[in-house]
Amino acid sequence: MSLPFTVNWMASSAKTEYYSAVSPILSTEIHNVKSGRHLAAKLGILVQQHYNLASTTVTGIPMKEEQNASSSANYDVELLHPVAAHAEVFKTGVVNAEGVHITAVKEGQLYETVTLKWCTPRSSSVELQYCTSSFRITPVDVNNRPSSCLTNFLLNGRAVMLEMPRKSGSKVLSHMLASHGGEIFIHTLGTGRSILEDPPSISEGCGGRVTDYRINDFGDFMKQNRLVPHDPKQERIDPPIEMAKKKLTRLTQYWPLVFSHTTIFNNASQIGPLLQLITKETLDANDVAECRKSIFGLVTSENKGLPLNVPTISTRGKGPKREEHYRLAWNELEAFVRCHCTTAEHQSVLECLLECRKPNTDGEGGASIASVKVQLGAQSPSHSPSKKIEKSGRDEKEFSRSYDSDAKDTERNKNFDSSGDSSYKYHPAKKLKLSADILKTSGNKSLLSLWTDRLTTEHEKRFVEFAGRINGNGPVKLYPNIKCEGNGDG
Repeated sequence: MSLPFTVNWMASSAKTEYYSAVSPILSTEIHNVKSGRHLAAKLGILVQQHYNLASTTVTGIPMKEEQNASSSANYDVELLHPVAAHAEVFKTGVVNAEGVHITAVKEGQLYETVTLKWCTPRSSSVELQYCTSSFRITPVDVNNRPSSCLTNFLLNGRAVMLEMPRKSGSKVLSHMLASHGGEIFIHTLGTGRSILEDPPSISEGCGGRVTDYRINDFGDFMKQNRLVPHDPKQERIDPPIEMAKKKLTRLTQYWPLVFSHTTIFNNASQIGPLLQLITKETLDANDVAECRKSIFGLVTSENKGLPLNVPTISTRGKGPKREEHYRLAWNELEAFVRCHCTTAEHQSVLECLLECRKPNTDGEGGASIASVKVQLGAQSPSHSPSKKIEKSGRDEKEFSRSYDSDAKDTERNKNFDSSGDSSYKYHPAKKLKLSADILKTSGNKSLLSLWTDRLTTEHEKRFVEFAGRINGNGPVKLYPNIKCEGNGDG
């Protein structure tokens, strides 16, 4: 057969399709399909594609048998409706959350259908459901008995709740079937929290108790990053929205959500001006002087031995607790200042901080955000045993070297006394000298392991250990002298 227009051949997954554009507003397609049930399935696909429809199969509909009214059986009814009725379910991620797939391809069909279970609701709670949208529906097979029974059931003023299949747990009602004015609608129900409900408790998050969150600081942070209309007369290199994004990115490089993951923000009374001024885009001479004053104040508190307000973190086996607190504070403060070094004034504040803090003896350069999060326990709970062992070994080496550097600390105190303000001059407090052996024996060991090591050490001083109990890398020979001369016939 000759066609009055040009035909473009297009391969399809099922059959060959012939597509042609007659005009900018008209196109034609020719599909080659077998007759019978294949024709009905193909028509179903074309209808869904043309009208942007989706399929929902209601399963488990209880119906009485025609021949035996005393018994009942469960039937399935397939419905067609706009595809937007499933948008809420797929957007919230409830679908396939437990490995139960609600989308499937039924036998004899070429398209997917969403399977939902029948759930008869209480008549008093039908009008109280939180509905987000509603769409008209039509049964795929209008004339069969299950479809007609469901249609009559809904037109008589009844409602049907549809729940998603789950392996365990409570029901999740996602849709509702009801009629209004002689037309049947499918209503999309909110599976998440309603805007009319109270917000969830903040204690349900990853931070723990409500008092641990930096709620007031976060409120101030939101006020600083509000979007306001800009003056179109001012000439800018970057658009205002891009400048706001850059500022937000810079301020959120390091911003702990809870107090237990930070040290410097727990001591705002000492270094508060530095934490507020360093986040500014530009600093003047007075701002730099205030930042240097905060740094000198922290050095004063450290050398006087004043305690810091620190979170409840484990510092066992890492030297004196107060020294460890100040080490974490200096590392965190350095990483925080480095995030905002955008001008020469910011760089001068960083140089002052590096000159005033204790010498870094770990040999790893400056502090980074990742290392600070690891030290303060603010990283995700995916700690491998190898990383823990490596970290504990590095900490022991670090503290053993830090307590051998008394000469460097003395030189640092002298430089500070000669260059600092007269109001901050003082005599450094005496340090508690501990041997490296004592520090190495603690580590991240339990009380049982420490007691066992002590008993083993005392036992080795008095007796010779049996060869079979000596720790080694390979198999132990139980009777090494059994074939030696003078040991009998064995």
